[in-house]
Amino acid sequence: MKTPEPSPGKVWLVGAGPGDKGLLTLRGKVVLDKADVVVHDRLVSEETLLDLPPAVRLVDVGKSPGNHRVSQEDIHRILIAEARAGRKVVRLKGGDPFLFGRGAEEMLALREAGVPCEVIPGISSALGVPALAGIPVTHRGLSSGLHVITWRGSGRAAPSPELLRSLAKAGGTLAILMGASALGEIGGALIKAGFPPDLPAAIIENGASPLQRLRRLSLEELAALPTLPESPLPPTLILAGAVCSLAGETGPPEKPEPEAGRPPPLRGLRIVVTRPEPRNAELCRLIGELGGKAIPFPCIRTIPFPDLGGLILREAGACRWLVFTSAAGVEIFFDAYLGAGGDFRSLGGKKFAAVGPATGEALSRRGFIPDFVPPVYQGGALGEGLAGKISPGETVLLARARLGSPELPRILAERGLAFRQLSLYDTVPAEGNPCARRLIEAGRFDLVFFSSPSMVSAFVRAFPALDLPRIRAICAGESTVNRARELGMSPQAAGEASAEALCRKAAKLNGDTGRGKSEL
Repeated sequence: MKTPEPSPGKVWLVGAGPGDKGLLTLRGKVVLDKADVVVHDRLVSEETLLDLPPAVRLVDVGKSPGNHRVSQEDIHRILIAEARAGRKVVRLKGGDPFLFGRGAEEMLALREAGVPCEVIPGISSALGVPALAGIPVTHRGLSSGLHVITWRGSGRAAPSPELLRSLAKAGGTLAILMGASALGEIGGALIKAGFPPDLPAAIIENGASPLQRLRRLSLEELAALPTLPESPLPPTLILAGAVCSLAGETGPPEKPEPEAGRPPPLRGLRIVVTRPEPRNAELCRLIGELGGKAIPFPCIRTIPFPDLGGLILREAGACRWLVFTSAAGVEIFFDAYLGAGGDFRSLGGKKFAAVGPATGEALSRRGFIPDFVPPVYQGGALGEGLAGKISPGETVLLARARLGSPELPRILAERGLAFRQLSLYDTVPAEGNPCARRLIEAGRFDLVFFSSPSMVSAFVRAFPALDLPRIRAICAGESTVNRARELGMSPQAAGEASAEALCRKAAKLNGDTGRGKSEL
């Protein structure tokens, strides 16, 4: 039999937009989610890369001023080779791929090599960043045109005097990219070319990010600024034109601080979040709302055991109390129960217990309000509380992970209570997002959140080269704290197994280090 030919690969040239991952187009998100390889630039935001599926392979070909470690020709060779190997390749560029992004060169190289290619436009920083600063690049009575140029400093790629004189005569709005190191030179050259010295101008750094900063000034004031070294400067857009006088007046209102005069409680913190999905995403959103930056790296994933339905029907029928220690356990239990033909009416006389509010909410979504949730969301507190509620002759079913904490059954056994254990799922190491892995390996994080001992163990296995004594870990539950300490960390206890408790502890640590003084 003839071996089938590998399916041909394809390259998508995708514009990632100016920074905020929410400004990526829907079409761009669709192709990123199915990509095998993502070849990305330096200006693509970490948040966009952190959203990629774990199985994707990242190839960093980013260039910085004076440091082109991967040549344009090598980028062409990478794209062609990956596509010819049958892979789905996304070439991800900041802004729009065809606006000073060398996207056309890549498209032509792919076309010449016979590689299928599709272009997905993105929001250019020349348009999106001014809009976020409240500057419309055109406005009736002020500007009827927009000119976009680059400026890399005298002696390199500064625009010619002839071009600048023609732009001064044309009027409208001038947007200058890549000019962060030549601010004074730009102001002086524009005035010399015929732009009015009192023409409004604006400098916008780190556009479309939480660090965006706007400075309004005149061309004369711009000309007085110094020339700076290139390498440490943030992405910067320079605007010149009458529309700059509108800055801040047409933009969206600023997000209010949690308390007047106080910074967000997690401001400046980069926090690794190790919960399995989908609860990881919920905690990441909370961290972002409180001013922090989440680095999602689910260390484990849950694998339900097969053929659970019949076993659940028998075990649930023999027990009075059904006890759950995770939201995942609730979902697996009821999916298997219903799949085996279970009838909720047969559970009407049962009592339910949950280790914490998230597990209780999962029960409520299935139509069962928990009869008991301990005030402290830990297995030990769950066991102690149940011991005081279980009547003689009642049997407890512990529906949980195969390698659950021994604390809960130990307490029940010590009290002489009858219980059965039902293993619903196993936990195995997860791959994790490649961008998150790169950040963690480089030590670019401040805290790690752990919600179970298995997450601690999986994290240490995933990153054997980390200096564990230097890791600041916040752990939910005494058993999680103990596991982190056994492995060499100096963990802090969150007090209870909830997202809010983890963030409260992080906010306290952040205040203690002087980064912020707000309470959660």
